[in-house]
Amino acid sequence: MFYRLLSKLVEGLVIAGATTIVTIVTCEVVLRYLFGRSLIFAEELSRYLMVWTVFLGSALAIRDEAHIRISILSKRLPRQFQLLMTFCTHGLTMIFLVILTVEGIRILPRQLYQMCVTIDISMFWFYLAIPVGCIVMIIFQLPVIKNAICGKLNKAGKVEERRDVA
Repeated sequence: MFYRLLSKLVEGLVIAGATTIVTIVTCEVVLRYLFGRSLIFAEELSRYLMVWTVFLGSALAIRDEAHIRISILSKRLPRQFQLLMTFCTHGLTMIFLVILTVEGIRILPRQLYQMCVTIDISMFWFYLAIPVGCIVMIIFQLPVIKNAICGKLNKAGKVEERRDVA
């Protein structure tokens, strides 16, 4: 239930972020080339929304195991080594995400009083995307690891869920 709710929330935020970015950039292009005017905040806001969208979208990619993977070597190894490589990959990913979360949290206090140039918002809210995105990635990585522990590898090198026959 928690994962489904979190998934829907993250999907909604990614859709809202991408839609907002497209809308802002489209308005900026139309205003600039047709009317010779510009939205002063368009570039900055779209850039920071992109950071949030990328971090949250990366969490969805982890959930769906949709990140790029090069499996030319792993497909040639015996099954035991394929499983070992899968566990190592997931372990390294978790270590990286934990380090990035900790470092993201460490830089937040320094950003609290730094303000955006064109929109009067603290940079804290944009830098918050790093730890929040990484925490969501960690949460979505846990079921993937569980499937790797309880499952087996399929022909493509992906972990399949074990099906118990009753």
